[in-house]
Amino acid sequence: MRRLFWLVLLPAGLAAQRPAVSPVLPRVWQRTQDTTLSVWLFVRPEASLAAVSERAAALGARVRVQSRWLHAISVDAPTTALRVLAQDRNLRRIQPLGRFRLRTPPRSGRPATEQAPPVVLAPTAAPGDTCGVTPGDDPVLGPSEMPYRQLHLRPLTDQGVNGTGVRIAILDAGFNTTNPAFNGITVTAQYDFVYHDSVVRNQSHDDSTFNAAFHGTAVWSLFAGDVPGRLHGIARGASYLLAKTEDVRSETRVEEDNYVAALEWADSIGVDIVSSSLAYLVFDNGFSYTPSQLNGDVAVTTVAADMAAQRGILVVTAAGNEGPGSRSIWTPADGDSVLAVGAEDSLGTIAFFSSRGPTADGRIKPDFTAPGVAVCVVTDIGHVNRLDGTSFATPLLAASAALIKQLHPTLTPIGLRTAFRNVASNRASPDTIRGWGRPDVSAVGVFPTGVAAIAPLASGGTLTTITPAFSWTVGTVPPSAMPVSYRLRIARDSTFTTPLIDTIVTVETFDLGQPLKPGSVFWQIDATAATGEKATTGIVGPIPVPPWATLLTLNNPAGSVTNSAAPTFTWSSPGVSSPPGPLTYDLAVQRVSTGLYDFGVVGLRDTTFTLTQPLELNTTYRWHLVIHAGNDTTLVRSQGTFLVTDGGLPTATLLYQNFPNPFPAGGRDSTCLWFDVATAGTVELDIIDLRGNPVRRFIPGKDFPAILDAGRYGRGTSGGIGLCDSRLMWDGRADDGTLLPAGVYLAKLKAPGLLVFKRIVFRGR
Repeated sequence: MRRLFWLVLLPAGLAAQRPAVSPVLPRVWQRTQDTTLSVWLFVRPEASLAAVSERAAALGARVRVQSRWLHAISVDAPTTALRVLAQDRNLRRIQPLGRFRLRTPPRSGRPATEQAPPVVLAPTAAPGDTCGVTPGDDPVLGPSEMPYRQLHLRPLTDQGVNGTGVRIAILDAGFNTTNPAFNGITVTAQYDFVYHDSVVRNQSHDDSTFNAAFHGTAVWSLFAGDVPGRLHGIARGASYLLAKTEDVRSETRVEEDNYVAALEWADSIGVDIVSSSLAYLVFDNGFSYTPSQLNGDVAVTTVAADMAAQRGILVVTAAGNEGPGSRSIWTPADGDSVLAVGAEDSLGTIAFFSSRGPTADGRIKPDFTAPGVAVCVVTDIGHVNRLDGTSFATPLLAASAALIKQLHPTLTPIGLRTAFRNVASNRASPDTIRGWGRPDVSAVGVFPTGVAAIAPLASGGTLTTITPAFSWTVGTVPPSAMPVSYRLRIARDSTFTTPLIDTIVTVETFDLGQPLKPGSVFWQIDATAATGEKATTGIVGPIPVPPWATLLTLNNPAGSVTNSAAPTFTWSSPGVSSPPGPLTYDLAVQRVSTGLYDFGVVGLRDTTFTLTQPLELNTTYRWHLVIHAGNDTTLVRSQGTFLVTDGGLPTATLLYQNFPNPFPAGGRDSTCLWFDVATAGTVELDIIDLRGNPVRRFIPGKDFPAILDAGRYGRGTSGGIGLCDSRLMWDGRADDGTLLPAGVYLAKLKAPGLLVFKRIVFRGR
């Protein structure tokens, strides 16, 4: 795999007026007065690129590239010019370019195909082929069939899908356009950004030590090569833009501006996909990107690749061959919108050398994996050899994307990424070793948008009906894959161990037709095309199912009071289809003290009912509904009790037993004190301990005078909250607010003609 590495040192912030300058540059121009440096001049948004270019040229700089995307220019400038430009208020930042560094032989265990200096990827055996035909090989693909099998390409390619109408740009170190393996391939444009001509094959001024076109030709062959019986490119119907961006000569500066310029060049012509088996990180001058800079926003090549994606261009790039350690990806694989590709072998095992993520800001990289071990590629005229590296996983994924783009031309780069994620082998648990894994390309071709749940959704809140209609969509499915069948499962749990519904349908909607019990449900659609491709919504839920009835009156958890002996009960219900609807209701009123029912009625259809016979006064009750939906039923009980108060004057003075007793109990931290006064007069109500000492006085006090009228005290008000008057509730505290110890206390009522005590048990807190 070709590796070119650049230095990018960004300051923490930008100066308000003068450009920010990499700390490397002042040291260089102070040490050497006549040095020429290659740098990027980042221009402020309001300033003109042309004007800055003219000024730099006037100072003796050679302008290499003007980047519209970066709003920057690349120049070779003498240090005297840079010192002047460092004062130019039209510049945001001055940043050096790196220089190509020859790599030393990698550690033991590196694939032999990656041990040569950059670009030269020597075959594992020479001379001759290592991808020979063996008995049983496919007559067209021969030994190159493995990637087709692993990526599940054959259902598409056997139908003639070959990337027709798709434009693909390949950025590399050169291409042998005269190799007969590429006969019949459409090359829309080609440009050599190293020597600035239109010849991308080897030329006399290329370094003869390194075969400049070797790597790019091998990469291109996976797209478009054809060696009968041994290799057949995946996307031979596509048209190609070939960009020679990398200089293989060890003493020549290789600037990242070639990469940026090539992207903008391809965009100006028109391109759908860019494949880049290149990586940049370390420089021969001792500098490199730091781990914190691989965040998608620092490296110029990364920023440009993300900008290409913003313009509708899918950029597929190699993750790098620096594994198996974590955080071993190289730029531009750290780009947010770039598809970084790792390598795996023919069994789907991740290659040890494949670079791992995450990015500096914690994003998962690589995005996907593809075959990158012992991949058959064209290495010379008539020669097909097995090579290793993420360099070869990258074009396999990019070519796969070209097939999908042919079938679904409106898919955006992010849409393609999502489509691949939906059907990738590691989609259930993407990680920083293989990302989402190896995509099933034929499944993407059939289900490019996957299976999307429409309704009901977990984000939609509680259902408004207990018989919802389930709906989903698979978008546009090719006619050859029709019809599509759908397995719908609905269950109470996300494992679907005991599903409520498990059925096969051929339309994208399902009316449940049976009521869902209150709680929550999960559902999932698994789609299968006639050609065998599959896609799924994944688990949808949990989705809250409402109770079949919500009680609206006499349903306060703290209790309720009504002065009507024949109260009206009201409730509401969610929607229900017919059948099993409409809902019917059985209503019952239960006396709390005995558990017996004082009233019951069945078969109600309205959601309101007034009792036809009076309830006993000063007695606590509960009420409930049994709701029927066809043959299914569910029960809803009132959350609290209710009391029918007597509006008349009491005939006797009484102190009732406090409730709850003992307390705290049943979620109540206080106990209620009720009493009746038959004759107006002086009243005292106290809490005393067993020695007779008063600990809390209620009457007389701040809420009640010493003389009370005849009446009933301690009850809640009709229509209010709770059964009790909050002024006559004891919370276990003394008059001064001190919390009393747990124990037995007495409620003492003194009224005209009566002195009475009730035993209270306080459990403490």
